[in-house]
Amino acid sequence: MESKDIAVLMVLLAALATAGWVMYLVAETRKRQGRMKAQAELTGRLLDKFGSAGEVVQFLQTAGGAQFIESFSGDREHPASGILRSTHRGIVLAIVALGCLGLAWHYGANDNPMLVIGVLLLCLGVGFLVSAAVAHRLSKNLQ
Repeated sequence: MESKDIAVLMVLLAALATAGWVMYLVAETRKRQGRMKAQAELTGRLLDKFGSAGEVVQFLQTAGGAQFIESFSGDREHPASGILRSTHRGIVLAIVALGCLGLAWHYGANDNPMLVIGVLLLCLGVGFLVSAAVAHRLSKNLQ
């Protein structure tokens, strides 16, 4: 397989991966928006049931009221999961980048597109790893 064929294949794979990622983001955004809209409607209906501010305060002091307030912050994730996700992505991208750089070295052409792709992926991977390291350090300092 020639280096141009490999470049076309890599561009095609990158385009498919990007399209899949965009579809995933659109689906997640719609799901989150639907959940937020349903929660807003439920909250509005619940608050309409109260006749005065005193009733709202009494409700919020109950266990059900505490759960109601807790439901607003339920979508937040633990910082460790974000750090692990960044670390995972960084490692995968760095390994794929090293593979691309290895292919560019093997085929030896200076204008090999695999060299460009490998360098870009390596930069992304290192960026994710640096981001994870900074987030980890900040989470330790903020606790």
